[in-house]
Amino acid sequence: MINDQNQKHVSWGITAFAVIAAALFFSFVLEHLGPITVFLGKLVDILMPVIYGAVMAFLMAPTYQLVSTLVAGWLRPGNAAKTSVSKAVNMPVGKAVMAKFRGGSSTKFFTEAERLRKEKNAERIGKMVATFTCIIVILAVLTALIAMLIPQLISGVSDLTNSLPKGANSVSGWIQILFQGKNPELEEMVLEGYGQISDTLAHWISADFMPNLNKYLTQMTSGVMRLFVVLKNFFIGLIVMAYGLNMKEALAAQSKRILYALLPRRVANEVVSELRYVKWVFSSFIVGKIIDSVIIGIICYVCMSFMKMPYALLISVFVGVTNVIPFFGPFVGAIPSAFILLMVSPITTLQFLVFILVLQQFDGNILGPRILGSTTGMSSFWVLFSILFFGGLWGIVGMVVGIPTFAVLTRLSERALAHFLRRKKLPVAEECYDNLERIDEEDGSFRYESKGKKP
Repeated sequence: MINDQNQKHVSWGITAFAVIAAALFFSFVLEHLGPITVFLGKLVDILMPVIYGAVMAFLMAPTYQLVSTLVAGWLRPGNAAKTSVSKAVNMPVGKAVMAKFRGGSSTKFFTEAERLRKEKNAERIGKMVATFTCIIVILAVLTALIAMLIPQLISGVSDLTNSLPKGANSVSGWIQILFQGKNPELEEMVLEGYGQISDTLAHWISADFMPNLNKYLTQMTSGVMRLFVVLKNFFIGLIVMAYGLNMKEALAAQSKRILYALLPRRVANEVVSELRYVKWVFSSFIVGKIIDSVIIGIICYVCMSFMKMPYALLISVFVGVTNVIPFFGPFVGAIPSAFILLMVSPITTLQFLVFILVLQQFDGNILGPRILGSTTGMSSFWVLFSILFFGGLWGIVGMVVGIPTFAVLTRLSERALAHFLRRKKLPVAEECYDNLERIDEEDGSFRYESKGKKP
């Protein structure tokens, strides 16, 4: 009895100490939040090449796996007896040699060992070819984008600058044609508002932009320096990606080894299962979204070229890139593109907006679901909520990764909720709680609401 009381007091003391320590730690974090944030920012800047490499390795993992498997399969000996080879490898060398020698088939054993060596060489060559393929694909895509976009961007900015006065007159004339004198008061009000906007833009160019051109050039110089930092991180990230792709099995094995060493077996199994689910959700969603956006960009370019719209390549790349952002991506890409086309022709702008509306409906209802499938299994409301919440936390990156992140958090919360319900011997299925009025405290029976009953 005394021992039980002592053990109870000790457990209470440990609990109180843990609560006080957690409160002090939380207070320390709040008090030093500024320096901690600065330290974390510096840590992220230092690790940025590793982050670049991890992201590229994550995106290129399917390509790496496909190429390495194809090359290794092509170089592997045709009729390798994998079962007998694995048995020979797992058997101690002395016993294997003696067994083969006694059976009078030592030549067969050495032939199988040679085949095993060739299989290892084939896997090694397959990994090397797959690594170079991933690097070449990334560099080719980057070079193609730069080669296509830079000339288009320069000519587009030059044409847009030259066509600003002409575009303003074109829009003004289009407004006059639209009303055709039927409503002079409304026409005058619209023209007056448009004139004010044009005058404000012209005044900003002459009074603010041109006098501060030196400051903008200085900012551009600092932007160029940041571009060099990004390029440095990118090329170091390529090296990190190469190592990551070749070491991903070893890194996964080491991580599992640490988990099973530190955690109970059941907990470690749960952690491994959840990490596999996280990898599946993120890879399926992000890679699928990138494929979907590439297809949308190609369709946009083909259709704009067929309709002979200006800046087809520039706008199509912009639409494809912004389409990676779920839900809000089409609006982010369409609004600036429409403004660029407005300086050329208002009719072309209307055609473009109608086309983008049709294209995004096709993407949201047909193409996107076929590529992404039921990766997240989330309703439209929670998709919108996750985009707004994580977009507010992490900006554009949060909008992209918000949906798979929220899907993972939802799965974890569902599993925790199911655990607590089972502990209370209550059903887990959501349908059991539909129209539930109360659960009887004595026998635990479910009482459901009856229609027309006053609450």
